[in-house]
Amino acid sequence: MYFTIAYKIYIGIGYFLDIVTGLLFVYCLMTWFVRPDSPIYVFMRRLVEPFVSPFRPLALRLMEKGMMIDISVLLAIVGVRVIRYIVDVVFMRFIL
Repeated sequence: MYFTIAYKIYIGIGYFLDIVTGLLFVYCLMTWFVRPDSPIYVFMRRLVEPFVSPFRPLALRLMEKGMMIDISVLLAIVGVRVIRYIVDVVFMRFIL
């Protein structure tokens, strides 16, 4: 019983983090091809902003040092993937 509940939680967290990664990737592509005042762009920005906003200060500091593009979305994708890896390690080694 305990194993199945823990496994389902693990699968749910994994799906959630994969969906967030996909949304961040789609948003990154949309920044190049969709107008910022488009309703779908505004909707996507509202969805991904909670995941991107913690990385904005770091991206702004890099831009002040001479980087020419905003990499906050890329940093958010890497952050979500690192969290996914940590979840995998924790669940596989300690819980499952």
